[in-house]
Amino acid sequence: MNFLNNKKYLPLLGAILIGTLLGLLISTLTFKNNKNLPDIKSSENIISSSFSDAVKKASPAVVNIYSNVLINNRRSQLPFSERFNSIFGLNRSRIESSLGSGVIFYSNGYILTNQHVIGDRSVGITVELSNGRKEEAKIVGIDKGTDLAVLKINQTEELSSIEIANSDNLEIGDIVLAIGNPYGLGQSVSMGIVSATGREFNNPYSDYIQTDAAINKGNSGGALVDTSGRLVGINTLIRSSSGGSEGIGFAIPSVRVVGIINDLIQFGEVRRGWLGFDIDRVALATSNKLLISYIHLNGPANEANLRVGDVIIEINEQESSYSLLFKEFARSKPGILIKLKVLRDTEIIELILLTVLATT
Repeated sequence: MNFLNNKKYLPLLGAILIGTLLGLLISTLTFKNNKNLPDIKSSENIISSSFSDAVKKASPAVVNIYSNVLINNRRSQLPFSERFNSIFGLNRSRIESSLGSGVIFYSNGYILTNQHVIGDRSVGITVELSNGRKEEAKIVGIDKGTDLAVLKINQTEELSSIEIANSDNLEIGDIVLAIGNPYGLGQSVSMGIVSATGREFNNPYSDYIQTDAAINKGNSGGALVDTSGRLVGINTLIRSSSGGSEGIGFAIPSVRVVGIINDLIQFGEVRRGWLGFDIDRVALATSNKLLISYIHLNGPANEANLRVGDVIIEINEQESSYSLLFKEFARSKPGILIKLKVLRDTEIIELILLTVLATT
């Protein structure tokens, strides 16, 4: 029987032919559209599979710091205790070891770390470079306000210094890497994101970066870097109920650090500007208003005719907020002009304050 001449099979053959043509058409269109899809590996929206290049770039500038700190024993108030303790040597000071991390800021041997790493009465500081070489360091300057200290090691050759990024450009969700010496294990790296910025955390001088990158004992003074290996912060403290990392770490932003290290190298101390007024904390908490609660005599605010009861509505021609005021205050140097626009009763008044050197 001739299959093609049998008319009852013609509708079936037609359906098969149409289905085949439609399949070819759909396949062709799909192939063309797939050509326009981005390469998954090259997409900027996909997380890199490795940050080894960033670590290789930054890690030579991160050092381990070992410090011997002099601790005085507490004396008993009991009768004859002084004589008893002196016989057995209990009144003698003892030396405790402290460990932490540091960052080489300048290739001629200036290193930044946390003040609490070296303590108040350090009797010896050793810096271990990334290549394992150890050098004795001396203290150049300390700033207890920000818990930062500058050390200096003598070098005949240039050291690898860290590249600095502008921490003001950080956004919540950015990936960061913490490099340091946790628990004295040696240089280690952990990864996390920026959880928040502008955290005060009971320190009026440091608007901390908050991160969930693991920061443990020994990481203090180490580097927080971006995915390009550039410094965005100095790892300083953690919020923890256990003493170990619980995903809440704080780093001092690089933009704050630069001014501090330069002051410490030049003057041995940080020279800050002072504005001479206080903000009402209750008004700030309840209505988010920058209400002036106190004016210090002979201060810049008094000289500029700022008054108790004024409400700051603009700071340097920007809409006022506590974070902005905090930022301007924390970064101000003596001799800087700060423009304020305040609401006094129903009148808007513009004032200019000239910061002076803070004495405390």
